[in-house]
Amino acid sequence: MTGKCEEQGTSLFSDDELDAMIVESESVRPVPGAKDPITEIREFHGWTLDKLEILDLYLKLYRRVAGGGTFVDAFAGTGEGTSATNGESKLHDGSSLIAAKSGAFSNLHLIEQNQASFELLQSAIASLPDRLQSNISLHQGDCNQVIPELLQLTRLDCSRPCFVLLDQDSTQLEWNTIEALAHWKSYEPPPTSNGRPRACKVELWILFNSHQAIYRLWPDDRSRYPETLSASTLDRIFGRRGNWWDLWESDKPSGALVERYADLLRGLGYQYVIPQPIRDPDTGRPQYHMFHATDHPSAISLMRWTKKKISGYENQQFPGMETAP
Repeated sequence: MTGKCEEQGTSLFSDDELDAMIVESESVRPVPGAKDPITEIREFHGWTLDKLEILDLYLKLYRRVAGGGTFVDAFAGTGEGTSATNGESKLHDGSSLIAAKSGAFSNLHLIEQNQASFELLQSAIASLPDRLQSNISLHQGDCNQVIPELLQLTRLDCSRPCFVLLDQDSTQLEWNTIEALAHWKSYEPPPTSNGRPRACKVELWILFNSHQAIYRLWPDDRSRYPETLSASTLDRIFGRRGNWWDLWESDKPSGALVERYADLLRGLGYQYVIPQPIRDPDTGRPQYHMFHATDHPSAISLMRWTKKKISGYENQQFPGMETAP
């Protein structure tokens, strides 16, 4: 049985510095972008580098207002990636190294299942200064097994904020893992109508492969693809047959699964759940959705503020950063 955090500490974004950045929480617009292809070493394209630069600045601000907590990268990969410009290759930090170098977290847990990628991740972490390595724990294995073990063994500090990146490649992430994270910490509402929450659940950033894997599992033209449905895979993604079967029986398009996923996250008690399509900037075609689940409206404001501070990104939107027109 998964452990549950009994002690709640300082709520997310509690420093006075946040006051100047708080704006009213609003809905957000879709997010252009695309998932980079995964090879033995990741190849980073322009949209990936943009997103990583946003993450870099976001975590620097996160350090000021909610530092000292825990970061979990459930699909850490190799820790690094390359980009090619004019035939020249350049090495870049991935999300794990960005988080490690940000100084925003007292503890980092990096999880990777693939043996070759894990060995490259070990080498990337070993290249860091000792002071950064000392608070990093590497875990080789399936995140759906590793994360519940970490929660059960109280390897994560529940008295501080926790940010979990669930950036899967396809459909590896199981709903049971999300439930375990969501139930580990409880939301406690603010004492006043305009105050901050006294405690927040684990903040989640989830890749939902709506336009690739899910589309193949859930064809719109069922006469053309009569054998495509994989009920067991959808059961893992959504937790149980009853969470999605009515959509199949009523012949809903695959897009209905996006809103159902959001509803299920809201059902776990999150105050804000924002699904946003990420598009290939060259073709404009949607690739997948990112879900941002948080209890604190300032988490959305902080990401929006971060995006606006980075030159050249005014026409790009990333999860939780843009207001509705």
